[in-house]
Amino acid sequence: MVMRKIYLFLGIMLGLGACSKDAMKTYDGDNYLQFVKVVTDSSVCSFLAYPNDNELEFPVEVEVIGLPSEREQEYKISVDQEKSTATTANYRLPEKFTMKPGKVRDTCRITFIKTAEISTVALRLTLKLEPTADFLLGQTECRSAIIYVSNVVAKPNWWTDNVTRSYLGAYSDKKYRLFIQETGKADIDSDNIEELRYNTIIFKHYLQKKKDANEMVHEDDGTEMTVALVVG
Repeated sequence: MVMRKIYLFLGIMLGLGACSKDAMKTYDGDNYLQFVKVVTDSSVCSFLAYPNDNELEFPVEVEVIGLPSEREQEYKISVDQEKSTATTANYRLPEKFTMKPGKVRDTCRITFIKTAEISTVALRLTLKLEPTADFLLGQTECRSAIIYVSNVVAKPNWWTDNVTRSYLGAYSDKKYRLFIQETGKADIDSDNIEELRYNTIIFKHYLQKKKDANEMVHEDDGTEMTVALVVG
């Protein structure tokens, strides 16, 4: 009798184990999609570096949490109208988004249109992922992406305290405008130290060249325009 109870208990445990493994296989078999950047890490699309262009394509990266597929998979990006100030006059989305076979990352391109409105104020476009037959949604903080589009000079989010302290120095609209003019960069990944240092050196050389030619660049208050980066 005791042995029969033991066998019955082991049978139940093995059965539960099999269910757990089946459930795990099903869970692991799902593919999840998310934006590469977290929603709090917003991006900036600025026409300041492209004064002659009326449209710009802006890259937005998504990634698969799971295994690559042997077939093309479709994913869906829509606009969160309630959290956006940009209208359809300011942007165009592709008609279809697909993840290519064997890939776990894709770059979709949003087209922004230069309008009179973005020359006076920065507009916010909030994108959101939606589940499809091929993909469930990934991490909560990576399900949305915020992009600011503008043609106005204003301190960008990437000009952080660290950028001020170690690279470009104190921010001013005039300095930012000249920085864009000389580097062609309006948006920089402040975590990419190599890119930040490279472009700061370009701007530093520009300021030094003007100074050597007795054409020192001044801030609006009359002080010399400088950068914080010291090149050894």
